[in-house]
Amino acid sequence: MRYTVYFLFICCTSFISAQNLTLDAAQDLFDNSKYSEIDAYVRVSPKSIEKDPDLLVSYFEEIAETDLEKARAIYVWLAENISYDAKAINKNKFGDNSALGVLKSRKAVCQGYAKLFELLGKKMGLNIQFVSGYSKNDVQEESWNFDDEEGDHAWNMIKIGDDWRVFDATWGAGSGNDDARGRLVFTKEYSDNWFNLSPYEAIFSHYPEDTSLLLTEPRPSLNKFESLQLIPIYSFTSNLLDAKAAFIKALKKPSAKFPKIYPVEPSEFQVIRAPKDFRLRKRKPHYFEFLAKGVVDIFLYLDDENTETFLKEEGENHYSLQFTTREELDIEIVVETMDGDLFTILEYTTR
Repeated sequence: MRYTVYFLFICCTSFISAQNLTLDAAQDLFDNSKYSEIDAYVRVSPKSIEKDPDLLVSYFEEIAETDLEKARAIYVWLAENISYDAKAINKNKFGDNSALGVLKSRKAVCQGYAKLFELLGKKMGLNIQFVSGYSKNDVQEESWNFDDEEGDHAWNMIKIGDDWRVFDATWGAGSGNDDARGRLVFTKEYSDNWFNLSPYEAIFSHYPEDTSLLLTEPRPSLNKFESLQLIPIYSFTSNLLDAKAAFIKALKKPSAKFPKIYPVEPSEFQVIRAPKDFRLRKRKPHYFEFLAKGVVDIFLYLDDENTETFLKEEGENHYSLQFTTREELDIEIVVETMDGDLFTILEYTTR
């Protein structure tokens, strides 16, 4: 089963080269052990404090000590408690998107999310910036044109240690789709995919109007950003691809094809090992190794036929399979959920 997620737009290889992530590192992301206590604490914040930024900050500071933990507390609270104002978009009548206005109404467009993130972050001592710019949000879109257009999106950058990182609480709060009448409908669904991104992970979908905030090397022009293929964020947060390597490759070879991956959450699916090119070489072994949650089995489909079942370690969420073929085939990695549904997670080909 294939499906597409639209984010809110408005406001092959050898065993060695296929190694993506160590098992321990993948397990940490998969378990969300680093933030589970903070997340649970933030999600039960008392309603009595939720319209007062100083009381909110004091509450967060009871559990968040490091800058990244502080950013995590704010990101989770915003994504869980502020709803995207689709009605304002449809009517083209925007309400109060100041930080305090959003805190009062509990709804916002992207500017409001980023303004409130900035306010809370500064109160917690973070080196945080409000960023406005251009975004690409639909992996099915074949071309983009931002000429003579103002930026359509807003997000934040926070300095964590020595590095600037990207945070987008708007897209972390859910996604938007058009209904049958062409009106935007917001679906609230928390996502970790937009938390604590490197500039290389963000550059495929986020381009700041202030180009001094471009921290990739090289720094692409807006025209280059338009033509840069949109590699979905879950390619990086699942550790299927290395963002910097993918960025350099996509710049040097715009026609480069990467594995097709469908929406996954970091805490539900992690790649330990998998090929990083869409087209796999025939007669060469290819090794797949994943951590997957909420899954009964993982299958290898060749030309739409279920061919092999991944080996699962007993009592674990660890799945693996080695695959070699001499034929020209379309390849799908398909998961079976606890409800018996089948979903395609990854696609490759040998054609």
